[in-house]
Amino acid sequence: MQDGARQVKMRASDEMTNTVGTVTVLAVDDHPRFLEAAHAVVDATPGFAWAGGASSGAEALVFVDREEPDLVLVDINMPEMDGFELTRRLRASHPETLVALISAQHPDELPRPGGELENRTVLAKENLRPSWLRTLWRENRGDPPAAK
Repeated sequence: MQDGARQVKMRASDEMTNTVGTVTVLAVDDHPRFLEAAHAVVDATPGFAWAGGASSGAEALVFVDREEPDLVLVDINMPEMDGFELTRRLRASHPETLVALISAQHPDELPRPGGELENRTVLAKENLRPSWLRTLWRENRGDPPAAK
């Protein structure tokens, strides 16, 4: 690869993260204990950095507008604005942000979202771990920063 092409590729990759070399993560859940657990998992994942936690969809929308995290983990079952609605809004307002749905419920017990979210994979909260974050990022955006 020529130097110019390599520089363009590196710049495009850097633009996918707010802080060069890290993937910033926001978790959205109305349960503080899960936010604490998500924080610990993100901190334990090389190349990822905790951007913060939000306890509601409305709070998450404000946070994403202000901080522009690279990845948002969204609980499906929240009061006022469920995770499906939040995901639709985030995809419309911040299409560059990767949004992943999470739930404590078994997928068969979840409401059907319909539309473009119908076939989205939902991660069981109990399976949230560094390897999953890295795989999610790799499958959607390429190698995580620490793996480059």
